[in-house]
Amino acid sequence: MTRWCPRCDAVRDGEAACPACGTPLADLGGGRPRPAEPAPPPPAAPPGPAGPGPSRLRAALAVAVAVLAGLAFLAGRAGRLDRRADGGSETPATVTSSSAPARAATGRRELGWSARRGGTTVTAVAVERVGDEGGSQLDLRIDGLPRGQEVLGLGGLALRDGQDGLFASPDETMLGDRHAVGVSAGRDGTYQVYLGPTPDLEALAKVELAALVVGKTSDASITLPTPRPWPSGASRRRVDPGPKAGVRLAAGSGSAVRLDLEVTGAFVGDGRAEVVLLVGPAAPDQELRELVPVTAQLRAGNRVLCARTRVIGGTAPFPALMVGCRTGQLDRLTVVLGAGSSTVPLRATLHAAG
Repeated sequence: MTRWCPRCDAVRDGEAACPACGTPLADLGGGRPRPAEPAPPPPAAPPGPAGPGPSRLRAALAVAVAVLAGLAFLAGRAGRLDRRADGGSETPATVTSSSAPARAATGRRELGWSARRGGTTVTAVAVERVGDEGGSQLDLRIDGLPRGQEVLGLGGLALRDGQDGLFASPDETMLGDRHAVGVSAGRDGTYQVYLGPTPDLEALAKVELAALVVGKTSDASITLPTPRPWPSGASRRRVDPGPKAGVRLAAGSGSAVRLDLEVTGAFVGDGRAEVVLLVGPAAPDQELRELVPVTAQLRAGNRVLCARTRVIGGTAPFPALMVGCRTGQLDRLTVVLGAGSSTVPLRATLHAAG
């Protein structure tokens, strides 16, 4: 007899109970019974308030979209501000940050202000921006000094604005026996003075200058024999300085410190003359507490050919000093030496005409 197991949903032959699960088998001889009704679904969750909102997932997605949109807006705004700082946007920036470093201004203001005292003329050529921290430099031209006299610093330098306030306050150092603002050689024979941070260049109204500090070259001299003819081309002839190639100089006004200067090498040829001097202390382990300019001039008789100045200080050894330039053939050269500085009084005010 064919029977059916309602639990296993399988046909079993000749059994009263299902051999797999033990469920009594139904007789299929009178027709297969209808399968059992499926279990009812679980009850639905109770309804929320009227107008049900989105699910938690949809709500979280909505919040994420809003946050991303806000970040995109802020990033776009920041990008526009950056482009404005670089000059690439037409929209003016309305938000600034006090913690962000200011971009250094650039530019140059031509001046052309001059003053003449005695035979010396000082011209403020221009003021211009340098560096990345709002610093500026003043370019000066100085005419009328004796040939070979090198300007080392500016005494009593003051730069003022239109209200007579300070436009700049450059650092001073001790040059010889005088406080002065140091200068460096610029282009086309000018001198450059670093002023430090300054306001807008247009605010500068006048430059006051009390004196020029120049290298001192009248202390001693050494004569070198340089008989003709001199070698031509790239070759050089070494000149024997002789036994009297050293001098002792006072390092500064009224100072007990002494310096020994000795010509250790001299060379002539191809229309050039070059001299190397060794600078050393007169006493072992001598220390210079102040910066001392040491100057060497090359002269043909009383005519200055060229000059070189080095500022030394601190503990020995001190740097060597070399001076050289082009010149015609000479039977002898004179090296004039000096330690310290002298001043050329000016008491000048440079400003726009009128």
